[in-house]
Amino acid sequence: MANASPRDTRAGFDVYRSHGGEISLEDLNSRLVEAGYGPVAIRSYDHFAALLEAGYSRYVAINRFDVARASAPYENASAMGRYDYRAADLGVQVVFAKGSRLHEASGRAHEVGEVGAILQFQDEEVVAGLRKLKPQPGNMVTIRYLEAGRTVSGRVVNADLKGEPAAVEIEYARLISIASVGLGDPLPVAQVEYLLEGPADQLQTFDLVNRRLFHFFELIEGVRAVVNQAGASQPSPVYAEPPVLRRLSVASPALLTIDVASLLEVLLPVGLVGALLKALGALPAKRSEWYKGTGQKLDNEGKRLELEMKRLEAEAKRAEVELKTEVIALVRRELPDSTVSDESLARSFDESLLPPLRALGEIGIESVRPGADEDDT
Repeated sequence: MANASPRDTRAGFDVYRSHGGEISLEDLNSRLVEAGYGPVAIRSYDHFAALLEAGYSRYVAINRFDVARASAPYENASAMGRYDYRAADLGVQVVFAKGSRLHEASGRAHEVGEVGAILQFQDEEVVAGLRKLKPQPGNMVTIRYLEAGRTVSGRVVNADLKGEPAAVEIEYARLISIASVGLGDPLPVAQVEYLLEGPADQLQTFDLVNRRLFHFFELIEGVRAVVNQAGASQPSPVYAEPPVLRRLSVASPALLTIDVASLLEVLLPVGLVGALLKALGALPAKRSEWYKGTGQKLDNEGKRLELEMKRLEAEAKRAEVELKTEVIALVRRELPDSTVSDESLARSFDESLLPPLRALGEIGIESVRPGADEDDT
């Protein structure tokens, strides 16, 4: 079997996803060939399953997916499942930079997200110029969204200039609001204070502060991803814009003031979050006690510690399930017209909320709760 092109594998994943993964490789390839695409190999078919399990709604190549799962926090954001793209048809003027050469091209933004966009070019002269330039991954670009008058810098991620139409995927230099380029109906924004409470006697080292803030920001972004997933599937889509940090104090407890879609605060039930963090936070100390005591404690004491660890692990698991159930229920209450499935919301919770919550618990954060809201005056 010849190697499938990027166009074939993208189409293959769309077919696979539309069937919820319940389609055989043979049936999938039959549908692809019938639609004018090439068949895909078993490796791509297995990759489709991994993408669906991780909550992706668009195709990301195998190597990019692998890198995204193990990459540095701010690299390759366009390959992260929590940042989805929305269908669009926006006029763009793009300047490609390759070495000392600049090349300007007019096209359309076919899909647009907070982290990047997929641009299409149909004019024969434009496509011929791009093929001569041969833009490569990493080349810098500047994109001007004509209707919105917004200019964004970024880099080339992937270029498919042989397809019809020619397509180039770009990743922005930083996260942007899709509302700023003419997409999405923004949700109301509120200014909220959050307290990150942990042991007061810990030294505020750079490492500790950085870890706590990073995982807290990841938690907020995870909640925002769930909101946008559900909000995009409504008859009248809504959108939670990227939060803006207004004030930060890293004293214990850390205090952050952010401008954020007010719905995010609703979907982060502080009582259940605190219960989970306390359960998670108790595990490292108990494991440490167990390892330090190995070979020094009586058998009955060792068994007691082992039983205590199992009890704490079960308690943390129950807290995770309870929080997940409540978050899904809150989504249903606040966004009743959303057609996203409970299974999809559960996957998003596991992928986007659980990792930062577990990390916060393990590094000593005992609660994440709103402080007193500031007056606008």
